[in-house]
Amino acid sequence: MTEHIKEQDRSHIVETFWPQIRRAAKGYEQRSALCEELSQDMAFALWRALGNFDGQCKLNTYVYRVIHNVAVDHIRKYSRQNEDELAEELVHSTDSPEVNMQQQQQQQRLERAIQQLPLSHRQVMMLKLEGIDTAEISDVLGISEANVGIRLHRAKAQLTEQLMEKN
Repeated sequence: MTEHIKEQDRSHIVETFWPQIRRAAKGYEQRSALCEELSQDMAFALWRALGNFDGQCKLNTYVYRVIHNVAVDHIRKYSRQNEDELAEELVHSTDSPEVNMQQQQQQQRLERAIQQLPLSHRQVMMLKLEGIDTAEISDVLGISEANVGIRLHRAKAQLTEQLMEKN
């Protein structure tokens, strides 16, 4: 029988996955204050959930499943927020780095395009961008590998179309 992960080890795992948590939060939330809140919610939910991790799947799969479940709940909670607030915050955003403006703008365009994808496509794209393979994405989302492939294909097509329109 697998022993549950101890508190100290859970904190270490959350720290290890913090960069992935931040990227996932940024992929689901453009508003900086809500992005920070989402990151914290993901980290806390992961820390709590690790107490129940029993080794039935890979740790990586378990972590991403928790992160993305929190993101889905967040979207449900905040999807009713006024889109004008989002646009206003984007216009007044000041947290951009001073390095290579063109590269930053391309990154922002890609992030906005990903956020405009339907949730099912956004989920597979975010996981794929994290370097997760199709089989593990299937485990994380509880869908077939074929369905993952279809969603990835559709997401890529939509992203290409969105990015081409804005050129």
